[in-house]
Amino acid sequence: MPVLLLVLAALFAVVAGANDGSAIVAAGLRAPGPRPITQIALLLAALLLGPTVLFGTRVASTLAERLVPFGGGQQGVVLVAIVVSVGVVFTLARAGLPTSLTLALMGAITGAGLGAGLPVQLAVLGEVALAGLLAPVLAGALGFALTRGGLRMVGGWQATRRARRLHLGAYCLQCLAYSANGGQKMLAVFAIAAGTAGSAGWRFVLAAAGLFGLGLVAGVRRAAANLSQGILAVHLRHALVAEICSSVVVAGGGLAGIPLTMSQAVSGGLIGAGASESPSRIRWATALRLAGAWLVTLPASIAAAALGGVLVRWAG
Repeated sequence: MPVLLLVLAALFAVVAGANDGSAIVAAGLRAPGPRPITQIALLLAALLLGPTVLFGTRVASTLAERLVPFGGGQQGVVLVAIVVSVGVVFTLARAGLPTSLTLALMGAITGAGLGAGLPVQLAVLGEVALAGLLAPVLAGALGFALTRGGLRMVGGWQATRRARRLHLGAYCLQCLAYSANGGQKMLAVFAIAAGTAGSAGWRFVLAAAGLFGLGLVAGVRRAAANLSQGILAVHLRHALVAEICSSVVVAGGGLAGIPLTMSQAVSGGLIGAGASESPSRIRWATALRLAGAWLVTLPASIAAAALGGVLVRWAG
């Protein structure tokens, strides 16, 4: 069972790269800046440096310890949580509803713990869920304010060195913010699978970054194709606003130990930037579909994992 759990943890990291990493890089490709290989290298470097040098592992500890205190002999419950989180994301993606792997993991850990009769900290779940609801709203408000405050002029800098530097700086901030928050869910899964709670040694960090990179490379083309059908026709000014706003919100959550989803914050920033120019620029039907997928992810993950947790409890 321990070997199987580590294999599943590795699969989870690959899925995170395909789901999260490819979306971050694909968004960066919509604006003039560094080459794709450079953007991938920057994101992987941030994943290595974030938890080990810069930010610590507060979010990983929240997922691995605070939400449900997994102890020894809980391999079956951990198995349920990992399988359900990946399964929910895959199922919704197949239905054309891309969603958050962080939300799915949080719900799966909670549901598996409830089903198995473990002490679940519902107050922590409520705190994280509320922050998740507020994150895109805050990013949207920041995006609206930034665009109105002058970043609209970036639209005239498409081919200038200044625009490329701005985009590179904003992209680096986004990579660091992801490493401080959403990227740590992989460390949490490895730590739970290995039975070391929230401890994230350098081997976990290195393994997670490498496997994440494999998933990223495999999924970036599909993510780039899907981006053109997103909530807004993205120009350089929108990309900059979304990167800056999502970085501020997600990094703030990471420093507070609150798991947040980068895709939600980016979407909020894009909506704020587009709405400040004209509400008609937003593809509201697409935005509502994304919001619906996010709202479904948490309860669906809780319910499926709770059923699995009950089965594990009865089997034991």
